[in-house]
Amino acid sequence: MPIFNFCFGKGVNTPTAFAPTAARMKQAAEQTGRDVGSYVLFMVIADETDDAARAKWEHYKAGADEEALSWLTEQSQKDTRSDTDTNVRQMADPTSAVNINMGTLVGSYASVARMLDEVASVPGAEGVLLTFDDFLSGIENFGERIQPLMQCRAHLPALTQEVA
Repeated sequence: MPIFNFCFGKGVNTPTAFAPTAARMKQAAEQTGRDVGSYVLFMVIADETDDAARAKWEHYKAGADEEALSWLTEQSQKDTRSDTDTNVRQMADPTSAVNINMGTLVGSYASVARMLDEVASVPGAEGVLLTFDDFLSGIENFGERIQPLMQCRAHLPALTQEVA
């Protein structure tokens, strides 16, 4: 039975920043004789150009609920036992708190494809969990405009039919 580790990506356009987390999991799994792959959560904000995608990201940040983000930070500070590398600490980091600091990939379709290829290069990374700023158009653009550009997916046959 497969065993998986689920973790956050980190930062904005830093697709391999989660590597230390995957390495720690891989090392711990090896000590127990298990094979545990990491699946990494990222938000994707993509558009035709890097500038257009960045403009969306800046718009989202400008509309952030500062009171709610402040509350999140206050709540995370009540946890006095966890280390600096835990999810609660990462979620409250002001870098991109607007989306609870999950790793965020912002760019053109080609830039996002390149960053996802970088994710795939991290030892221990078995896959990604993706969320999109606009889910319906995001998932469509991922399937039609991002995934076909990903080198790590080039070995898969192109889809020729639509699934129900």
